[in-house]
Amino acid sequence: MAVYHADALVIRSREFGESDRVLTLFSRELGKLQAVAKGVRKPKSRQRAGVQLFTYGDFLIHRGKTLDTVSQCSPRESFPYLWSDLDRSFAATGIVELLDISTVVAQPNPELFALTLTCLFLLEQFNSSLVLSAYALRLMMLLGYRPHLGECPECGVKISGDRLFFSPEAGGTLCGQCRETYSGRWIRAGSIAFMRQLIRAEITKLDRLRWNAWMQQEILETLRLYLEYKFERPLKSWRMGSLTRDDVGQHTNGKEGNEFE
Repeated sequence: MAVYHADALVIRSREFGESDRVLTLFSRELGKLQAVAKGVRKPKSRQRAGVQLFTYGDFLIHRGKTLDTVSQCSPRESFPYLWSDLDRSFAATGIVELLDISTVVAQPNPELFALTLTCLFLLEQFNSSLVLSAYALRLMMLLGYRPHLGECPECGVKISGDRLFFSPEAGGTLCGQCRETYSGRWIRAGSIAFMRQLIRAEITKLDRLRWNAWMQQEILETLRLYLEYKFERPLKSWRMGSLTRDDVGQHTNGKEGNEFE
């Protein structure tokens, strides 16, 4: 039976059988993979701490016919602050859920692994929603889905004004002529500009950026709608707690140009 090592993050964990857990791991070298951790739900299991959600560790895994098995785990970081603060916990859950639904098994992406690990560390000091928003935008950029922010994806024209029309279907902000056949939402130009800053800024200096409450909610809700459209899956953790509110902005047809106050 082949054995391999995985330098990985636990991004999902579900109960399996009477005392096991099936782990979804994201590895630096191997990408996403699944493996069963046997007996880890037992109180005296030595591996219990190493298979918790968000844990970063070195996994020794036996390759099986249908499902691989974790034989050993040496945790490197458990991120205890993610469990002691509700906002951090929601943001970290949002990060790993997005990583899970946006990736497929056995496709390595070292840059995405590094981004994810960095953002989990940044949650200790930085605003949780700020880190989550920056992570989502940079993940989309790495996967080739960067939204058009300030230019029309249909005709390429630059768009100006106090409010811009964002369409998840079109992949970004649309000009007046191109938006008529699309549905979407109006978003303040300041929020669009801030999203561009979240992409350009050095990730370890995000704390220098400042946003207010309405901008935070508007950006998170716009990103959620875009991500759910692209990956055709609901982001359950993004709908929990105070991450996003469904009453931020108005969903409308591009023909109408409704206000969103």
